[in-house]
Amino acid sequence: MRSLWDDGYDDYYGSRYAPTYTPAKSTGGWKSKYGGSGWSKGWGSFSFSWGGDKDNNDDLFVKDPVTYLTPTTSEIRKKVHAPKQTSVDTIKELARVCYFKMIDERDFVAEQFVDSENEEHQARKALYDSIFEQFIPGFTPLEQAISIFLKMKTGKEYAEKGEEDDDDDIDMKKGLDFDRQLYSDPNINDQLDLNELSKNRKMEIMNHLSLVGQFGSEFKVEKEISEKIVANSDEYSTMIMRDYSQIHMMNLMQKVYPNFRSKFLTKDLTVSVPVDRKEQIQKIIIILDYSGSMDYDQKQIWVNAILIDRFKYVMKGEAEVFFSYFVDSVDDLQFQHIKNKEDVIAFWQTFSNSPNGGMTEVGDMVEHISSEIQAGRLCNLDVNLSEERPEILVINDGQDDINTDEFPYKVNAVSLMSFSNQLKDLCLNTGGKQIEVTEEDQVFTYSTEAGKQELKY
Repeated sequence: MRSLWDDGYDDYYGSRYAPTYTPAKSTGGWKSKYGGSGWSKGWGSFSFSWGGDKDNNDDLFVKDPVTYLTPTTSEIRKKVHAPKQTSVDTIKELARVCYFKMIDERDFVAEQFVDSENEEHQARKALYDSIFEQFIPGFTPLEQAISIFLKMKTGKEYAEKGEEDDDDDIDMKKGLDFDRQLYSDPNINDQLDLNELSKNRKMEIMNHLSLVGQFGSEFKVEKEISEKIVANSDEYSTMIMRDYSQIHMMNLMQKVYPNFRSKFLTKDLTVSVPVDRKEQIQKIIIILDYSGSMDYDQKQIWVNAILIDRFKYVMKGEAEVFFSYFVDSVDDLQFQHIKNKEDVIAFWQTFSNSPNGGMTEVGDMVEHISSEIQAGRLCNLDVNLSEERPEILVINDGQDDINTDEFPYKVNAVSLMSFSNQLKDLCLNTGGKQIEVTEEDQVFTYSTEAGKQELKY
């Protein structure tokens, strides 16, 4: 089977699209005829810095550890969305505290604040003291500081977008109840290191993953296992006796039961029978919006979190993913079949977090995928999914044209920062579900069973 980025790809797409492949970095992807420049690319990668990068650390509540180099403002803003200087200073303080925790030094308050009775200073002291007693995710003091900051954010900076004020962005009274199992998952951590954006914004993605795991459960990944009793097999299964002829398959220890006779008469005994076991791994079709309006780090961080969550099941052997970007032409659909850990690694090596396509047509994509499945293929892949009918997951920013009145197939969707009621209604009409992620990082689920519900971190 021809590789996704092989030499014949240009001929397939003509002059409109030409992929770029870079083995060592995840900078591959579709490049429009306008190249990497243009309004969407320029504005999408532009980084605002409110009030400039200020690195005067004299007024920090936590003293300078001396043996630890406090992260700079620019270093912090490469790792997390923190437009306010108050947020940056809080992260600096948290990084210092996490370093003090690492060396088991609890005397961390700067000399000028030791005797302060200021309410805010007391709240900071209580919060920072609690860090020493809890699991904090992250491999460096800065990563740990960012994870704490994200956990305690109030979201106020989104509500007052573009305005600098003196209010802090974290709630000092929030609990630091990190999910150790999630943050320690090797399948997740391995994937984070395979992509440049994921590596740089690791703690933001980890923070999102707790929510993605919740709404990911709306699109359940379940491996179906069926067993059929056969005459001979190397595999055996323990089950309740169905017929007296199975008595020879019974564990002999059951004969010593005082009520063995009554259990035998009622067939209430267990037997070990030969079975033919078949596993059917769930198939997931994911199509990702490649329009220029998706070219914002805030959206792409969510994209990576969603993909990492789905690939987690691939790496466990519980699911297979068929992935393609999409724009406005069904001829541009090119699927990658991701079925094991090696495929996940290969995927991240060519994945692009820099979309710059034009218009998108969700309805055309869904209808074409449905017709391809019915025909026993999937666009460029020679794979027959007609008997399994996998669910489709659309990831977009809600700004797409739907171009249909109904979907012929069960569809789920995740819309980032913008929302389409038409897409929601179409998903619900097929028995699917719609997820809305707002600019404030709120997450809402829509289903016919439960209506609209908000998911909380």
